[in-house]
Amino acid sequence: MGKWQKYRTINLAIQKLALEKQFPDSESRIHRSELTWAGILKPSPLSDCYKIQIRYKLNGNPEVEVLDPSLKSKNGRKPPHLYLGERLCLYLPKTGEWTKEMLLSETIIPWASEWLLHYEIWRITGEWYGGGIHPQKTRRRKEETNIRIP
Repeated sequence: MGKWQKYRTINLAIQKLALEKQFPDSESRIHRSELTWAGILKPSPLSDCYKIQIRYKLNGNPEVEVLDPSLKSKNGRKPPHLYLGERLCLYLPKTGEWTKEMLLSETIIPWASEWLLHYEIWRITGEWYGGGIHPQKTRRRKEETNIRIP
């Protein structure tokens, strides 16, 4: 790979081809500058099968959600590391952990599979062993910056 290619955005057609090559039984389409992919992940030989969907706009962040089976709560608590709409929190945005120069098939899909494995462990133990930092909500940050010291 040439030096100039290192920082090039991978276009949606190449992302789609890479996903289809690695997951031939999956479904994908590009519509209005957005790639949508749906496929089955089985995080371990003992795991359930999960149908997930990725939605990715070229200049945005990939959004991943579990379509089936639906995610379950434990003791009244939702699983950790979820965004609104039960989208999976797989990496910390704006840190370079994931960039538009990376293939979804080599990053987001394996990370989603790992997230699902930790989800299954959490469902049994109630503890999240997947690590990670979940970004705080904007509202909370504003409250923290508005604290006055007498």
